[in-house]
Amino acid sequence: MGHNRDFRRVKTMMRFAIFSDLHDNRRGMEAVVQHALIQGAERLICLGDVGHERTLYEELRARRIACTYGNWEVSGLQRLPRDLAAWVGNWPALLHVGAAVCCHATPDMPPAAATTHQAVRWMATGQKWSALFPRLHLDQEAVWQAFAWMEAAGVSLAFHGHTHVQMVWQWQPGSAGSSRLRPITGVDVIPVMEGARYLVGVGSAGQPQDGPSPRYAIYDERMQRVHLVEAR
Repeated sequence: MGHNRDFRRVKTMMRFAIFSDLHDNRRGMEAVVQHALIQGAERLICLGDVGHERTLYEELRARRIACTYGNWEVSGLQRLPRDLAAWVGNWPALLHVGAAVCCHATPDMPPAAATTHQAVRWMATGQKWSALFPRLHLDQEAVWQAFAWMEAAGVSLAFHGHTHVQMVWQWQPGSAGSSRLRPITGVDVIPVMEGARYLVGVGSAGQPQDGPSPRYAIYDERMQRVHLVEAR
C-alpha cells in the first residue's frame, strides 16, 4: 500500500507502555495501566479495539493516552456519542514514536485511511476488512508487506495488536531469502539490533489468547529494548 506520512508524533527517548484490544474489559485496562506505571512507563499508548463502553473511552481521554484506531472503532464510530465520536474519529492509523511506529494490525495502511473518519469512508467503498486489519500471525504475505513498508519508511520497530497474542518477527534487510525472517520465541526481553527490523505483537489487555493475564509491551527507547509483559 502507499507510504502513509500522516503520522502523529510523540516525544521520544521515553519508556512507553503499549497495549491493545481492551474489548470493554475495564479490569484488564486498569491492570495494565497500574502495572505499567509500576514498571516506570512514562507514556501509555493504546492500539485500538477499545469496545463499546463510553466510560473506557472517557478514561483514555482523561489519562491523555495516545490511541490508534482499530476495527472496532471503525465499525462502531457511528454508535458513539457525538463528543466521543469527534475525538475517536480523529485517531490516527499510525502513531510514530521515535524510530518506532504503532498501529492496530499493520503499519502498511493506505493513505486514504489515515484517521478513523477516513477509514469509515474508505470501508464504505466496498473494501475488505482484511485490507486494513490482517492477522499477522496467520498471514505471512501481510508480514512481508509490513516489513516492506518499514524498509521504505526507515522504521525499525512496529508495534501492533489485533492478533490477541504476543509475537515478535525479526527481519534483517539486505540478506538473501526468507531465512533471515524469523520469529523470536521463548524470551520476554528483545534487544533492538542495529540494522534489523521488528514486528511486535503486544498481545491483548482485554481478551488475551495466550494466557489468562492481560498482556502488553514496554518499549524502552533509551535502552533500545522491548519487553513483553504480563500484568500479574
